[in-house]
Amino acid sequence: MTAETDLDDKTSAGPGPALDAVLVRFFGAEAGPWLAISVRPALPALALLFGLALISAAAALVPPYLTKLIIDEGLVAGNADRLILWSAAFFAFGLVALGLGALNSILHLRFSARMLADIRRRVLANLFVQSPRQHARLRTGEVMSRLDGDAGEVQQFLFNAALTGSGSMLRLLGGAAMLFVLEWRLALIAVLLAPIELTFFAWARPRTEAHARDVRSARGRLAARIAETAAGLPVIQSLTAEPRVGRLFADEQDVLVGRLESAQRWGEVTRAVPMVLTAVTRAAIFVIGGLFVIAGEWPLGSLIAFTAYLGFLIGPMQSLIGLWHGRARMQAGLERLMALAVAPADIAAPARPRPLPGGPGALQFDGVALDHPQTGARLLGPLDLEIEGAAKVLLTGPTGIGKTSLMALLPRLADPATGRLCLDGADLRDLDLAALRRAIALLPQAGFVFHGTIADNLRLAAPLAADEELAQALDAVELTAELAPRGGPDAEIGERGLDLSGGQRQRLALARLMLRDPKVIAFDESFSEIDPDMAARIMARLDHRFADRTRIVVAHGGEAVLGPFDATIDLTAFAPSDTA
Repeated sequence: MTAETDLDDKTSAGPGPALDAVLVRFFGAEAGPWLAISVRPALPALALLFGLALISAAAALVPPYLTKLIIDEGLVAGNADRLILWSAAFFAFGLVALGLGALNSILHLRFSARMLADIRRRVLANLFVQSPRQHARLRTGEVMSRLDGDAGEVQQFLFNAALTGSGSMLRLLGGAAMLFVLEWRLALIAVLLAPIELTFFAWARPRTEAHARDVRSARGRLAARIAETAAGLPVIQSLTAEPRVGRLFADEQDVLVGRLESAQRWGEVTRAVPMVLTAVTRAAIFVIGGLFVIAGEWPLGSLIAFTAYLGFLIGPMQSLIGLWHGRARMQAGLERLMALAVAPADIAAPARPRPLPGGPGALQFDGVALDHPQTGARLLGPLDLEIEGAAKVLLTGPTGIGKTSLMALLPRLADPATGRLCLDGADLRDLDLAALRRAIALLPQAGFVFHGTIADNLRLAAPLAADEELAQALDAVELTAELAPRGGPDAEIGERGLDLSGGQRQRLALARLMLRDPKVIAFDESFSEIDPDMAARIMARLDHRFADRTRIVVAHGGEAVLGPFDATIDLTAFAPSDTA
């Protein structure tokens, strides 16, 4: 079962078909059900905030009418008691509105942040089940942009649409009703504004969506350029390529600025049109309403209240239109997010996984072949061979023949183009994927280290490992003395461990191996940056620790440093005839 499937099972309770139908209607057949999984747990919070929004919207309708009463029944009528009464009521309603606003803001932040975290977690869960080949097609900065900006845009619209829309509709309807109560002739002028604005924004929406998509795409490319530049700073410096990289960065920056300016110009147009229409409407109402007041046909307080309720008509209508445009921006972000969230993994987990077989860790290659992922050309195979359980085997062959690609088949980071690979007689494709990866340890040449402490990195392999076990693992790879001045296992290391040497990173990866209990271990140039004498000592300890486990070693000059071996397999014999 994948991480995404586990998550679906935990969060699928509650209203299903109805919610799915609504989200499918607005976001499409693929995105709707996926979004529903994050929306369902938030429904109680949305209902609470929905109720608060309705109360706030209803309460906001009262103060303008109280203003009318203060002026007409208090000031104009010269009635001090009425003036004090309605002024006190006005103050009380102001306090209520303030409290409701504060409560709504706090709850909104809490619940919306949880929804955003859930969306990001589920996108990340789908990335976890994809293969290194799929990861290679993704730029780090682009992934960051989608997990941050695009996920935020989607969550914000999902969480705010119903709340903003419901509150705006109540304010709009309530404001319109109060306008007709105060003066139906002027109300007709105000109501005529709505269809004109709606027509304009319906016409403008496709261009708004196009601008949003262009801006998000440019931001993603700039983020990717920033991430690659930060990761490659030593290489850039060693090649004195700063001017060239700076120009590339400037080019991406210029594209983003150009698209932002274009979007901003279009945004100003879409804002200017309703503002002009609103100004014309307000001017007409002030002139006509003022004439009514001068002629004695209408109280001054009613005119003031009418202009306040006009804001209830215009403001909410623009909020609703803003939601329409927000959906356009969200749609652009949703398309980019879904490309990560629902991309199918090319390493399929079995529908009915078998448990790991008992046995010593024997491997059988039955007609296994590897193809180039882009060109489809045959790289290696077919291989028909067997590696005995608990054997230590050296894998040799010229650079580029496919040793690393072959090692990636063992934990199913890739699948063979043809044939099958078996562990103790069981096809790897039939086994539980998580259990298989716990049973087969692959140590690549680049020992990857995460930002955090040494202990944090070691406990990735064994979360419950005691401090003594961590210390023993560091002793086994001869890191204890080197790390002692920095704080030992509590030493803080930087992003990707760049403040460690290449050999230290490899040894830290080997220390993680010491905390695992695999059946098969694949060393893919895992000692290439370690001093040969030290590498020989560490390998001897590993051989003692894992004497009853299958060990496959890819290493140049392996026999001299990492031997002895029970067998040597030269892959040259399995290369296609035109490359052998």
